[in-house]
Amino acid sequence: MVPVDFYRYRSKLKQMILSKKELLASEWDPFVAAWVCYSLAIDGIGNNQPLIELCTMMEKWLTDDAVWDYRRNLGPIALIIWLWKERGLEVQASIAARLSQEIQRVSIDDKLSILRDPEQVFLLALGLQGAKDESAKNYLKKVAEREVNRGPLRRRMFYAASLKELGESVPYPFEEPQDESDVIALVWWAERYGGDKYEQWKRFGSIEDHIALEQGTDLVEKRNLSITEMAILYEAVTKEIMFPEPSLLFEYFPFHERVRQIARDYFMNGKYNAAVFEAVKALNEMIQQRSGIMNKNEAELVQATMKNISDPRIIFNDFLNEDSGKNEQTGLALICEGIFKAFRNPKGHKPEDHPLVNLEACEALEQLIVISYMMKRIERAKTK
Repeated sequence: MVPVDFYRYRSKLKQMILSKKELLASEWDPFVAAWVCYSLAIDGIGNNQPLIELCTMMEKWLTDDAVWDYRRNLGPIALIIWLWKERGLEVQASIAARLSQEIQRVSIDDKLSILRDPEQVFLLALGLQGAKDESAKNYLKKVAEREVNRGPLRRRMFYAASLKELGESVPYPFEEPQDESDVIALVWWAERYGGDKYEQWKRFGSIEDHIALEQGTDLVEKRNLSITEMAILYEAVTKEIMFPEPSLLFEYFPFHERVRQIARDYFMNGKYNAAVFEAVKALNEMIQQRSGIMNKNEAELVQATMKNISDPRIIFNDFLNEDSGKNEQTGLALICEGIFKAFRNPKGHKPEDHPLVNLEACEALEQLIVISYMMKRIERAKTK
């Protein structure tokens, strides 16, 4: 599995999005502005200066009544309404009412209709969240329900997302992606609405080298992202950083191979107690094999092999004649002893649902990391 550097991706995408924002000062495009606002809002509403600046620009743009003359402006107008709600500001009733009226005047049968553009429809759905006028919401739902099974996967996913935003129950799109755009949409869906994040990021890892993280990259070599793709990928990456998927963390962490081998299947299947329990048993076995003491176990084994500073069987450093060396030897022995007492013993004597052993994924991961560290140190240690 190819690890995804989420922090690098987030930083690069943020730079690209901010570049788009700066370009709007000279090349105004309300659709781009709307998706840049959506992206910036992912970082939070309060004290978000780039977002505040762009919101001000969009609100100024909206004061010109001529913006209503172009259907393509309806999505950006809807995004402004959504931002008002997100920022805790009062929604201008006249704007909301006019948007509802204009949406219902748009025909889906027109080949150039904005309702055939799923990215526009998603913006409209955001703006209609919580709208008092149900007629526009119901009309948009019918549009999305009609289009949700038509066209490429990414297109259908945006219509499905629109239905989600309008309060409808939509199943997770189980389907193989056909290109990078589909993969980006799948990780976004998994992070925003829930789904198999592990599987979708695994897919993304296989195509990330095809994606340009610098503006102006040669299209022959890399895929340049649209503003919408930047926005939804930025949201997906940010959410994964904030709420990491434990299975991804397990795959990415450089565990001792024995820990990975014995704990992986348990961990991936949500059997976190068993994953730690088996890893502790593997640690016990390693100490026995390295020390040659086979008739002792766990804390007693540690005491016989590591804690006797004057004559340890397992020697962690070459400086046991110095205080620092002695302290490390003693400390590592205590950590190892603690693993058996704190990680193993409760799991061996209490039922699985007992509070002492009922592990969450991240706590199990932390315990496995400690076990892995000790196995690596024992493997590198000298023995008598």
